[in-house]
Amino acid sequence: MSNKIKIRRILDEGFSQGNVDVLDELMTEDFVNHNAAPGMAPGRDGVKAVIKAERQGFPDLKVEVIRDFEDGEYVIQHVRLTGTHQGTVFGAEPTGRTISWNEIHIARVRDGRVSDHWACNDLHVLLMQLGKMTPPDTSAFRQAVVGS
Repeated sequence: MSNKIKIRRILDEGFSQGNVDVLDELMTEDFVNHNAAPGMAPGRDGVKAVIKAERQGFPDLKVEVIRDFEDGEYVIQHVRLTGTHQGTVFGAEPTGRTISWNEIHIARVRDGRVSDHWACNDLHVLLMQLGKMTPPDTSAFRQAVVGS
């Protein structure tokens, strides 16, 4: 099984289906999430907590792999997460709206299991859709670009 397929199982079975036990199979015991959210453990248990929190807010959460690449021991993924905001998440009460945001993941695979993870995400896009962040004023930028 390719490393890309293993990583997709984390997204499909873990995040989209809520099966946190799959992490024990697919991540090393000394796994490190180098971009763990403040207050979250950087190991497997921290990822399990993220899955539970996101699925509490978005019980129908789905992760779509837009593209992924494998280069030796590294897998790079561009994914889109989509779900209906039905529960409290990130301090935001349910809105009933469909929310969508993008993430980039880099995973290192050692001995067939994920040992390290780095990420970059559209957290600002997510927070704006949840009503927890005001969109920035881009009028000056638009005026400079458009020239009106």
